[in-house]
Amino acid sequence: MERNTEYMTLKLNGFNLKVNIFYGKNEIWIPVPDSCYTEDGCEFRTKDAEYRVAFDKEGENGEIGYRMEFCASYDTRMKLQLSLPEEEDYFHVIPCNIFGDNHAEEVRIGEFPLLTELHPEAAFCSPYWEFRADRAAIPLSALCCRRGVAAISVVPYSEEQGKGEKGLIRNGIFAALSDSFGVTLGYTNDPVTFLNRSVPTAATGNRGRKACATGRIYVETGKGRPGIHAIVRREYERVHVRPEYTRSFRQAAEAMLDTFCCLNYDSQAGEYTNRKCQPCENTELEPWRNVVEIGWTGGAILGFPLVMSRYLLGDYAEGRLSQAMSGEDMLDRIVAGYRKESGFFNDLYAPVNDTSDDRLNGWWTYYGLCRDCHCAYTQGSAVYYILKTISFLKERGISWKAEWLEGCKNVLDTVISLQREDGAFGYTYSAEERKVLDWEGFAGCWFVPGLVYLARLTGDASYVEKARKAHAYYRNFVINLDCYGAPMDTWKAVDQEGNLSFLHGSRMLYEYTGEEEFLEDMKYSAGYEFLWRYSYPTRPEHPPVNAGWNACGGSVTSVSNPHIHPMGVLADEDLLFLGQVTGDSYYTERALDSIAWMMQTLELYPDRTGYGQYGVLSERWCPSDGLVTERYDNGEAYNSWFSYNLWAAANVFEAVLHRLRLVSSGI
Repeated sequence: MERNTEYMTLKLNGFNLKVNIFYGKNEIWIPVPDSCYTEDGCEFRTKDAEYRVAFDKEGENGEIGYRMEFCASYDTRMKLQLSLPEEEDYFHVIPCNIFGDNHAEEVRIGEFPLLTELHPEAAFCSPYWEFRADRAAIPLSALCCRRGVAAISVVPYSEEQGKGEKGLIRNGIFAALSDSFGVTLGYTNDPVTFLNRSVPTAATGNRGRKACATGRIYVETGKGRPGIHAIVRREYERVHVRPEYTRSFRQAAEAMLDTFCCLNYDSQAGEYTNRKCQPCENTELEPWRNVVEIGWTGGAILGFPLVMSRYLLGDYAEGRLSQAMSGEDMLDRIVAGYRKESGFFNDLYAPVNDTSDDRLNGWWTYYGLCRDCHCAYTQGSAVYYILKTISFLKERGISWKAEWLEGCKNVLDTVISLQREDGAFGYTYSAEERKVLDWEGFAGCWFVPGLVYLARLTGDASYVEKARKAHAYYRNFVINLDCYGAPMDTWKAVDQEGNLSFLHGSRMLYEYTGEEEFLEDMKYSAGYEFLWRYSYPTRPEHPPVNAGWNACGGSVTSVSNPHIHPMGVLADEDLLFLGQVTGDSYYTERALDSIAWMMQTLELYPDRTGYGQYGVLSERWCPSDGLVTERYDNGEAYNSWFSYNLWAAANVFEAVLHRLRLVSSGI
């Protein structure tokens, strides 16, 4: 460490980190006087307050610890800011929140935080963003540059010790253009609180009279942006606490099947439905939307595990499935919607209501990106799950319908015929002719694992070559931490969902070819997933997760949707495979976290949630202050959602059945 006139320089692993310390008073940040910097930190005293930062005497393996603390007669907080003024090609990362500028020049302005100097008139555009630390899946802020990655972590919570009573101070993390990043003891959501898409609300914060916080500063060189994965791994090992659960996978699987067939299924409409209620007065789950999508948020995503359940749950499944639409019937309806003029399935296998015959426009059309066209996400996930169903049945020597394979082959042949020279697939496709409408986005990567399945089922290796070409195109998005444009409801925000297709595809290409590069791709993809997957317990303020619930293992959906959703559990099958093949228990441990997260979350019903039954599952779980928009009928806040969304439960049902298969096999 070296002292300068206005700051100190921390030398770590070949990087020169400029250190600035600030204290908060009267809602503004004030830099500590330059005379207060010492050889190992800073110390600033007034008659009313004392502020201190101390760094470890020696760092090792590219990391060093720190401690920051204050004691004041007024409410205050502290900021520890690091800068890399000598580096190039900056790319900020706050897991779940900031990835570069969050595509400020491409996305629709005003929907979610953008780290940018553009559009200063918009509430969600700012060159400085600070969040509660527990908004991040791993509580750190990182700055990537050409030579590597520097990051700083912080404990997300500190105890208030200066007011004569127990209290909690929530700490913060921030990113600032162009080259600064850091942490705060106490926090403010700055410039606004990102509550929900397109909904900025007043900044909230925590201050205190006496508190301390600790954390680590990390530097990884020579790996570019992927160097952040090693940092996340080291921090995970410090903060990881796995959720606990009591019920078995068999109990969970039977309960979920029961709710699908006896609650979600609406026999009068002849469709599966999403359900909702309004506690405390009304806790009865009533239908609110038929689930007629072919993929992504419906259709084959439920059809596949329903088919699995027939052979894994035996008579119990037969009894339940006889009361509802079978998975096989769902797949029949999807394939029957093939359109010769476009070469794709209809994106809905039935109209959304009785007043329309439209089978293209699902609920996502309200977001303005995809109307009167085919969406790669629905098409790709539908094909993937239909072919996965065929493979499941084929492995067991069970017959399956040739129409399923033929339908998927027709769609994938269309996709291949329109594949761009660089390997890209489209984001949207015309419904009237064989044409790509929009190329920008990651959703087309969902065709990659489908192509490998098709090669395995038909013996035609040319499909693998097309998959390999597309995989090479999407690879750099994952390596550069920049997967954007999968869900159609996020205005092409950076997201977690698209990477799941890259993870599936990497594994399948590795299994098919045996080539090590695809195993390396799995590692990159897993690392990207862990930037969205919580590694520690948070302390939410409101039911049903404000006591006895652990966010560790849950994955956030995107920078646009600041909540945990169950789709992350779809990575666990691949992560367990990766741990087994590499012998690296890190991947296994991260998968087991997710499995524990979903099992303990299921056990919140009905006692903690106030509605539903064991086997019900919402898609929204709020580990911090993002997307806490649900309210009891008396106006009190709720950190989840009074909506039972079938697709979210179907993702967990698939993961539970996979675990049941492994346990039954003694694995």
